[in-house]
Amino acid sequence: MLNQEAASVTTESFVDRLHAAVSAKQSCLVVGLDPVLERLPPDVASVIGVRSSGGEGATARAAASFGLFLDRVIEAVSDLAVAVKPNSAYFERFGAAGWDCLRLVCERARAAGLLVILDAKRGDVGHTAEAYAEATLGDLPDTLGPVVDAVTLNPYLGRDSLAPFFSKIENGKGVFLLVRTSNPSAAEFQELDVGGQPLCAHVAESVSAWGDTYRQSDGWTSVGAVVGATQPERGAEMRTLMPGNYFLVPGVGAQGGRPEDLRVYFDGDGRGAVVNVSRSVLFAYEKRSGPWVESIRQACEETRDALEAVRSTSPGA
Repeated sequence: MLNQEAASVTTESFVDRLHAAVSAKQSCLVVGLDPVLERLPPDVASVIGVRSSGGEGATARAAASFGLFLDRVIEAVSDLAVAVKPNSAYFERFGAAGWDCLRLVCERARAAGLLVILDAKRGDVGHTAEAYAEATLGDLPDTLGPVVDAVTLNPYLGRDSLAPFFSKIENGKGVFLLVRTSNPSAAEFQELDVGGQPLCAHVAESVSAWGDTYRQSDGWTSVGAVVGATQPERGAEMRTLMPGNYFLVPGVGAQGGRPEDLRVYFDGDGRGAVVNVSRSVLFAYEKRSGPWVESIRQACEETRDALEAVRSTSPGA
């Protein structure tokens, strides 16, 4: 059964809750929850018995192992991170059991005082978009909506594909739209010259305009943008084009992004960006000695501190 407090609908804006979490925890770290069956700690795998592939109940065992693993991860990082970002694909691959696990992970993260950003990258039109919005940000019991604070979206089908999600902002939800991603081939389309500007700059201008409808008196909006860490020179431009939109910044760690390059992603007061780190925290025990939970916590704390050292260099921070 869902924790009713964790699943409650709030009218406080998502961006206000994000500001409050960053301030209270002195952290801008988001921990990505991208569990991989083959990389689970041996004691987790042995308890659940997931090393044997296939067979009856394989998906249920896999989902159970994820739940056991991520329960400990959430416990380890809850006071150091402002949010977790579960990637739905890692759970969807295990069918209904995976979906149930994802929902419970989101619930447990919320109960631990973490915001939940669902990495789903939805993008469709009409009634399909409405259904996706209800599933990810709605209020129906036993769905992800009540235990998710924000969702990632693909804006390349235009505003009508986003409108059903925007309508949830009034209920305290948030969205992060893909603008300049961190993957190696992102430039194939996102850097195309369109009228003297890269395509991603045009998307950024639209994201800023879409955010105006929900912009608060302090200038911030719950319409955010995904801006990767691997192109910091582009990040500086994106900050100028989207001054009141929070950035969700992937790409630090395994993808090559470095905390010290991220100063330009924040505004002059050290606000406006949360940085997602997944594999280098989630699987830290692969390169460290000692208990695996402690390795994850140490990596999380070190990453949080490195990011805060950068964020604190802003004039008003």
